[in-house]
Amino acid sequence: MRFLTTLLGALAGIACQLAPGLALAQLPDPPPDHWYGKIVRYDFIQPYAVIPPRDDGILIDTRDTVRRYDVGHIPGAINLPAKQFDELAPRLLPADKNKLILFYCDGIECKLSHMAADDAEDLGYTNIRVYAEGFPDWFKRGNPYAISAGHLRTLIETGEAGMLLDVRDADAYQRHHLPNARHLPAERFAQQAAGVLPSDKQKPLVFYCDHADARLSYAVARQATALGYRQVMLIEGGYPAWENLAR
Repeated sequence: MRFLTTLLGALAGIACQLAPGLALAQLPDPPPDHWYGKIVRYDFIQPYAVIPPRDDGILIDTRDTVRRYDVGHIPGAINLPAKQFDELAPRLLPADKNKLILFYCDGIECKLSHMAADDAEDLGYTNIRVYAEGFPDWFKRGNPYAISAGHLRTLIETGEAGMLLDVRDADAYQRHHLPNARHLPAERFAQQAAGVLPSDKQKPLVFYCDHADARLSYAVARQATALGYRQVMLIEGGYPAWENLAR
């Protein structure tokens, strides 16, 4: 499948962890010397991977923006590339030094989240955790993930976008929608999904709405994964982000 090949290529170095049928990554024992001292796993991170984000914690993707974050990230995560930490941290990290900060990157071999955690601790933050298994673990478990509007445009241009699904109301859909997008309003998902969604559960699905934080498309994406669809995406920034590409 060309779409999956594209995604795995963009997530260079972790393809073996994403391949269907392989076991989820195991944490090394003892942990590598460069690892941050406080590691959490999927069950801890899952409640914070929500849209809109929780007030009591912040989820941070420390990978490169264009090559990693835009291609696929955990919904609700902000992007603070570890290599730009000194430049971006003052603007992106919370003012409250006791707020929970959850860093992740490209899996157990990736050092970026641990580097960022150490840097945040040096700034005085006291409640830091690292999701060492990171995005590969999130993807492997069949969760929906967010992509940028720019990356979606690339997928459309290469014919790899799968099925585009507009979850807004009928008026919004009639006014404007993405090229070839199907209409599946969020409030009618349970009644209409069977007649709109493909029978092939491996076919990529891309949901979008009008909310800048993509809260409506996230809610529908969760329902799609519950039906067994394995490649479920939502557009970061929703339809407004798509419109901004043309400006």
